[in-house]
Amino acid sequence: MKKSPSSKLRTSGPKRVNAPRNAETGARGQLSVEAQKGRFRSRIRAVMFGAFALLSGSVAAGIWGVDGKFSFWVDKVGGTETSFTIGVGPLWLGITLAFAASAVLQFVRGAAFRWRLAIGLIAPLLVFGLLARLLDGTTANLTVFLTNTLSFAIPVGIGAIAGIVAERSGFLNIAVEGKLLVGALVGSVVSSVTGIAFLGPIGGALIGALISLFLAILGIRYKVDQIIAGTVINIGAVGITSVIFQRILQPYREFNNPVNIDPISIPVLSDIPVFGPILFALSPYFYIALGLVLFFTYMIFKTRWGLRLRSSGELPSAAGTVGVDVVRLRYRAMLIAGLLAGFAGSFISLGGTGGFAPNSSAGKGFIALAAVIFGAWNPIYAFGAALTFGMASSAASLLAGLGVKFPPQILGSVPYVVTIIVVAGLIGRVRGPASAGQPYDQG
Repeated sequence: MKKSPSSKLRTSGPKRVNAPRNAETGARGQLSVEAQKGRFRSRIRAVMFGAFALLSGSVAAGIWGVDGKFSFWVDKVGGTETSFTIGVGPLWLGITLAFAASAVLQFVRGAAFRWRLAIGLIAPLLVFGLLARLLDGTTANLTVFLTNTLSFAIPVGIGAIAGIVAERSGFLNIAVEGKLLVGALVGSVVSSVTGIAFLGPIGGALIGALISLFLAILGIRYKVDQIIAGTVINIGAVGITSVIFQRILQPYREFNNPVNIDPISIPVLSDIPVFGPILFALSPYFYIALGLVLFFTYMIFKTRWGLRLRSSGELPSAAGTVGVDVVRLRYRAMLIAGLLAGFAGSFISLGGTGGFAPNSSAGKGFIALAAVIFGAWNPIYAFGAALTFGMASSAASLLAGLGVKFPPQILGSVPYVVTIIVVAGLIGRVRGPASAGQPYDQG
């Protein structure tokens, strides 16, 4: 029996829609794989939070009844001091509950849980708990501890912003450490020669921009591997600054006697008991750093310039097709990054240390890169990571100053250990700009 045309249409209809349906199923399968990976990482984070909860709980049970002694400067550093005692056991119990709550929330909410924020909130409690446990009855001044933490975060936080701006444009800014070191040297020399305090940071920023421009020319125009070029600059900065210090600054000390940029006291606010000396009597660099964090957060995520910057780092070919001059944008981003890194370096020699010293950056540029990764290329999160790393460094200095027998290298290694864990993907997915480090032909 011969089939009618309508029956042919009915039998051929499903065949035409099979391919799109299969493609859609494949797309859904790909999404499910990504969801499974995210859920797997969430489970790992929940297990890690739970493991820390068990560990801190065992510590709390073993030291119940032990007291930790702390103090604050009430009116100013070196003024009236007030002390208080806190039970180390209850403190560690609070840490245990915080880890347990994070484990539960991480398990329930999955990828939606803001685990970086949780770590940032728990970290201060954990540091205080470690201090109280290790001090063993010795009184620790928290005003000094917290101000040192904020001071440490200045070069690391601004250096992290420099790394974010450059890498968001698609250029790997590995040379932050070298720019910090050279910026510290030039800032000290300029301030010493001119006798004008604010010219030191300007000099440091300008030399940082020149180094950054040189690095950009190597990586953008001549397509030199950006990691190798940045590493060479870091190594060269150590050698050049050491030679200049030994041959010029030591024999002629007048070139290394800068006008220090002292802390400023904000009227009224600095008179607030306890909090005033900690938050409102700091170096001007700190308040500038806060302003830079807010400014670049807005510029990167809320403006047309930021959209072009991020598109150049993610898919420069697509950005170029819509009229974005990717090469020029990367040059400008590198200049901005150099200004920031050199300015941050000037704080090292002008922030009350008495001038430049060899290798005075002490790895802060590398810690800044760690803060970039841990902060997911976001200025606010990166500055929070800088504060967390600063607490670890300040705790090591405090324990050493009080004569506590505890290897300071353990706390000093915290930024690098955390970064390795994050980069390895053990507790979360870290994805930087897709085209960072890759050369681009404008065409």
